[in-house]
Amino acid sequence: MKKGKLYQVSIDEIEYQPHFIMVYASEEAKDKDLQRLATNFIVSQNPELPESALVDSVIVEPRDPNEKPDVVAEGLHVQTPAWGVKMGLLYAQAVHHATYDDDEFDEVAYVRGETKAKRFETEAAAKEFAKWLNPNCEVVPLEEGDDHD
Repeated sequence: MKKGKLYQVSIDEIEYQPHFIMVYASEEAKDKDLQRLATNFIVSQNPELPESALVDSVIVEPRDPNEKPDVVAEGLHVQTPAWGVKMGLLYAQAVHHATYDDDEFDEVAYVRGETKAKRFETEAAAKEFAKWLNPNCEVVPLEEGDDHD
């Protein structure tokens, strides 16, 4: 699998309406390739906008790989960062609301495998869950795998 990189491609309309498109493309991608991907995206999102309304120059800047791209070049796959909550050798998998007679509470299921762990999009969300679950829990980045909950 080819390795990619995240770029911000800035394209203006002739009547100065800037577009900032996040493009995930090959590390060897040329500005013209990035411009084509961004232009196709802008036109697909604005069908009434003719391609001729965009200026023929772009500004390309590398971006933080944790940002979400608008466009992913063909043949590439964006690894989305995921965070999990670990307690000892076990990972929190899911939360179930349980009701027993007069008692209601949330119970947590655990798994040994990291790929089946409950996934959080941000570290902050995982930390909030860990704080609720048990302050001794560890928040860890997860490998790519099956997406759960």
